[in-house]
Amino acid sequence: MSLLRTLSGLLLAATLARADEAATGHAWLAGQVAQFNELRAHLPAAALARRLVDEAIDADRFATLVLQEYVTSSLADIEEHLDDDEYELYVGAARQRLVAALQQRLIGDLTEYLTSTTVGSLTVTDADFSDDEGIVTLNSAATGVPSLEVRTRRRDDGTWRIEDVRIDGRALSRRYRDLYDDTMDGRYSPSVLEAEVRQLDYVILEDFAASGPDGLPIGWRWRDKDEDRRKTYHVRKQNGQTYLAAKDSGGSVIMLRYSHWNPRRYPIMTWCWRADKLPPGGDERFGHTNDSVAGIYVFFSQTWIGMPRHIKYVWSSTLAEGTIGRRDRIARPYFVVVESGNQQLGEWLFASVDLENHYDRTWGGRPKKRTQGLGLLTDANSTDSEAEAYYADLRVWTRKAYDEGRVQDYCDCYRDLVSMKVDLGSGTVRAPLRSGMAP
Repeated sequence: MSLLRTLSGLLLAATLARADEAATGHAWLAGQVAQFNELRAHLPAAALARRLVDEAIDADRFATLVLQEYVTSSLADIEEHLDDDEYELYVGAARQRLVAALQQRLIGDLTEYLTSTTVGSLTVTDADFSDDEGIVTLNSAATGVPSLEVRTRRRDDGTWRIEDVRIDGRALSRRYRDLYDDTMDGRYSPSVLEAEVRQLDYVILEDFAASGPDGLPIGWRWRDKDEDRRKTYHVRKQNGQTYLAAKDSGGSVIMLRYSHWNPRRYPIMTWCWRADKLPPGGDERFGHTNDSVAGIYVFFSQTWIGMPRHIKYVWSSTLAEGTIGRRDRIARPYFVVVESGNQQLGEWLFASVDLENHYDRTWGGRPKKRTQGLGLLTDANSTDSEAEAYYADLRVWTRKAYDEGRVQDYCDCYRDLVSMKVDLGSGTVRAPLRSGMAP
């Protein structure tokens, strides 16, 4: 009998605990409604929207409902080439940026809604809470404002937050997902979705911000044949700015990374770079002089036999700016000379190229709607010399932004940095990138 009383007591305690949690959730939501009704007449729409999103919305949970499996599926190409810790870091950084973007978009959209609509006082007309979630119906005193079904959830730390809102029976998370279906279903890179959510003219392909200082850039790899060579690429951080330092004295290791965007939608590519030491006599037309102090590859697609269609944008030692050529060997990329010579050594320069135009002038026609990736190469092996360069902030822009003059030199933030003359070391040993996109 005593055992039965003990079990009954435990069950009663658990039931009361769940009831307490439900009551706490109900009280929290009622408090949020009361706070909104009090503040809506005193705070500007933008300030009220930010307060609501920051204090009442579970941005991480809302992002999960919007994104679902998108982040991991869009980064599936790279998973097998990273160790578990780096892959988790890579995915985590991409997801964190998307959560922040969605949170900012919520604030902007809510600000616009509060500015254009007389919401009126809100009243709780129905509520159903369990110990860890609740559904609440809110009605507005203003005419023409649809009722809201607010879905709340208790987080692991015991606090309650709103995870989604249904307006006229349709979830807000579903509305957002429908806005970005093409990008998510096409498995374009997370940076593309981030740009769309933030309503930007450009996509940041790589700014090295997710990488730790003094190591190889996260997510970048190399070819099998370069496995035992020194990886003389290191991320540097100065005064809040991040860039990649590269130095070669014969290794000639190309760094590769998957990167998927639509070059028809974002055809203008820009970046910041700097050359400190040119390989003397470098001339990309011939094998025995084929060295470039700095080169950026864009891998568009593959031929029917698996050969990459790619273009290499170079800072050449000798060839004139604007030169377009290709070495006469199988699977060699076309090259386009963007900068030339030593007149601006030691200076950060802004570069801008038209991917569609160069693709048509080299491979012919229009590129496919999904690129494969990027490559970076600073090399001096053919001339048996040295090359030193720096790369930062690779972006792609819409043509409309270019035509309307919104593509501007953004490299000033790097021009005040002090030169870092250091030994780049041997690099961190990780798995090579086994891919058909490698040149």
